[in-house]
Amino acid sequence: MKKNRAATEEKIYEAFLSLLKEKGPQGVGINAIAKEAGVSKELIYRYYGGLKGLLLHFAQKGDFFKSLLFINQKSSSSVSDLQHFAKEGTKELRENKLTQEILRWQLLENNEDTKDLFKFTNSQIGKIFAINDKDTSLNHAFQLMIGGYVYFTLLSKFNKNFITTDLTKDETWDNFDNALEKTIELFNKE
Repeated sequence: MKKNRAATEEKIYEAFLSLLKEKGPQGVGINAIAKEAGVSKELIYRYYGGLKGLLLHFAQKGDFFKSLLFINQKSSSSVSDLQHFAKEGTKELRENKLTQEILRWQLLENNEDTKDLFKFTNSQIGKIFAINDKDTSLNHAFQLMIGGYVYFTLLSKFNKNFITTDLTKDETWDNFDNALEKTIELFNKE
C-alpha cells in the first residue's frame, strides 16, 4: 500500500510540475492536476492538502529554490554560508523562470495557496541572516538589498531599465553581485 501511495504521490507531483511549467502558476488547478495524473482530486487533497500543499512540497524539495537545500543542511550559519547563499541564490533567481513566475503571482494576487510556500522559504532564508546578533542593521541592509535584487529580477522581464540602470546588461548584474559581496564583508568586520 505504501509503495502505491508513494508512486501516486509522485505521479501527482509530476503532473503538478508539468502543468506549472506549461501553464504557469495561475493556470494550475486541482482538476487539471487530477486529470493529468489520472487520479481523483480527493487523492490530491488527502496526500497534499490541495494546491497549497503541493506548493509547499515544491519549496521543501528545493524545486522553488535549490539554494534552500544548502541552508537546510546547516544547524547554524556563518558569513561564508551567507556569501555562498547570496552568490548561488541570486544566480538561481535570475535563471529560474518558474520561481520568478511564482514570485510575481504572489505579489499580484497575495494568493492563499502560496502562503505556506513563502512562510517556509522565509523561515529557511531567515536562518542565514541570523549571523550577526550585535548589529541587526547589517541584517536589515542586506535584506533590503536582496529585496531590491528580487524586484529588479522580476522587473527585468518587462522593463529594460530601472531609472538609469540597464537591467539587460550582465555588467549590471555583476555590479549588483559585487555590492552584495561587499555588504557581506561588513559582517566580517564586526
